[in-house]
Amino acid sequence: MNPSPNPDQTLSQYEGLLVGLSRAEFEFALVGGVAVILNGYARVTQDLAILVAKYPENIQRLLGYLIHWGEGWAREIQPQEFVAQEGSIRISEDFDLDVLTLMRGHAWEDFISRASSFETQGVRIHFLAPADLIELKRHSFRDKDQLDVLALREILHREVAAAAQPPP
Repeated sequence: MNPSPNPDQTLSQYEGLLVGLSRAEFEFALVGGVAVILNGYARVTQDLAILVAKYPENIQRLLGYLIHWGEGWAREIQPQEFVAQEGSIRISEDFDLDVLTLMRGHAWEDFISRASSFETQGVRIHFLAPADLIELKRHSFRDKDQLDVLALREILHREVAAAAQPPP
């Protein structure tokens, strides 16, 4: 896969999977590079990271959908592998999908009420808001995460400034 800094092209690479997961009524939110892009910082990413609601029925919906994605490598994954701990389960098909149940001590439930979303093909896709992404990335040692934090802080600054402007 050739990564693209164009947000629309980046999203389109992942859209089929995201729409399918949403139609399967699977509860998740985008985190990582795609969430950063959706918040307004155009950058390259080569994978998709999702934070999932970790209750058994939700994990069953995820696995039920993923066995039909790509070559179906997800059929090798068992529900009990989704434990509430740091780290991800990586599924490599058309691209890498990182599935997380916990990030820096936070679960899906901690973010979903503040998550942003967009609609595509009749479904709503949730992604973490800038402040939450900053919280998750600010202690990372990865250069790209630190660049994301700087960009997301600038985005928050612009949002606050725009909200303070009187209406025309």
